[in-house]
Amino acid sequence: MGVIQTMVRISEIELKEFKNTKYGRIMMPSAGSKDFFSKTADILGIYGQNGSGKTAVIEAMGVVQTLLTGRPLSKEVVHYISKDAETCTITVKFIIQTDCKKAMAEYSVQFKRISKSDFEIIHETLCSSAWTGDKFESKKTVIDYGLHSEGPIFTPKYRLEDLIRENIENKVNLSVAKKLARKDLVSFIFGPEGRGVFLSAADDAFEDYAYIIQSIYQYAGMNLFVISNAHAGAISMNFMIPFAFRVDLGEKIAKGDLLIRLDEPSVISQEHFKIAGQILREMNIVLDAMIPGLSIGIYDLGEQLLERGETGHRVELISKRGDITIPLKYESEGIIKIISVLNALMCVYNNPSMCLIIDELDAGVYEYLLGELLSVFEKGARGQLIFTSHNLRALEMIHKSSIVFSTTNPSNRYIRLQNIKSNHNLRDMYLRSIVLGGQKEGIYAETDSVEIGRAFRRAGKAVRDGGQD
Repeated sequence: MGVIQTMVRISEIELKEFKNTKYGRIMMPSAGSKDFFSKTADILGIYGQNGSGKTAVIEAMGVVQTLLTGRPLSKEVVHYISKDAETCTITVKFIIQTDCKKAMAEYSVQFKRISKSDFEIIHETLCSSAWTGDKFESKKTVIDYGLHSEGPIFTPKYRLEDLIRENIENKVNLSVAKKLARKDLVSFIFGPEGRGVFLSAADDAFEDYAYIIQSIYQYAGMNLFVISNAHAGAISMNFMIPFAFRVDLGEKIAKGDLLIRLDEPSVISQEHFKIAGQILREMNIVLDAMIPGLSIGIYDLGEQLLERGETGHRVELISKRGDITIPLKYESEGIIKIISVLNALMCVYNNPSMCLIIDELDAGVYEYLLGELLSVFEKGARGQLIFTSHNLRALEMIHKSSIVFSTTNPSNRYIRLQNIKSNHNLRDMYLRSIVLGGQKEGIYAETDSVEIGRAFRRAGKAVRDGGQD
């Protein structure tokens, strides 16, 4: 089943017992108005001190994207469950608009730790609320799946009975989907087997929820970018550049991460060579405006036979400034970081259903350029951008509703500052709130510069005394 002209956008993210966040809820700026279906920019920056839960949002959305695309989770997810809890829950609300329907969908998943190194997906729910033209109807449960629940495979029971009545083999197929979901750590709803059953029914009665499953699945796979710090790690080591990309190749749309080495020439397939060429051509249009005189190219060192007998290319990425051409690895880390995510930023700027979620957007990026980039996006972009940052320049460039701050209270982890007037400088108000307080939650765990200095001296004395023993 295909859905034509579908727009999907994130409305809300909620975390429970995820890492150091006992409870945190973040609403996108558009969620507080009737502009949910707007095709204008929806930007959210998450700010706060180190270790206060900013990255948790990015990591949680990485987990959700993996589940919604039907892929297996890593065993490392067990470490996301708060050390003081047995379970953690992630809930995400989406706004969906097709040519003839509008709705809100809510997906929730719960994990349970079963050992220090293992966990299981114990509960998934998918709910929806139809848009009447003025408001959303009451929320209805589409699928409620519990791994250890007794009774039917999922509820509401009448949906299960309708599926079985449509095709008696669906009962077996859903039982298989449940076993594989548990074994492979994939979503029961969005995993290949379960999703196949839910989308296979042809009766009109299934259309009201089948289009929601299909829309979210396609969105997570083709329109959602989640870029964690691991993405930037290879760049920092000057080892590899991962291009986050989505390009229209005519016969198909390709999306993913294209990995090209920085430390030495790479051997890539013919398809990846074609994709890299198109990415760089499109990217250079924007790059020249951001960093005047700079363009990026791909130097073809010749064809090379791949291990399966296919023809590939041995290539090296190069940087051009006027008549000077150098290997890209000699450019600054900030420039390489921008290049690695620029195609994703271009997609978000031009497509209302695209979303880029990125950790430490400011890493290595010049402060003024970061501010200009965010200002341009707020004024002219069409998609969604969710980012964490330490650089406070953004607080002066985008609307206060687009900024969320992490707090020192793990039970209320994310807030927007209160009592901020239109003529206030949000950056100044944030720094003032750190020093003087005045917000409903503390936004900075107080440090003492004198005590920090004493601690350094005590540590130095301990090292010296230890060396004398």
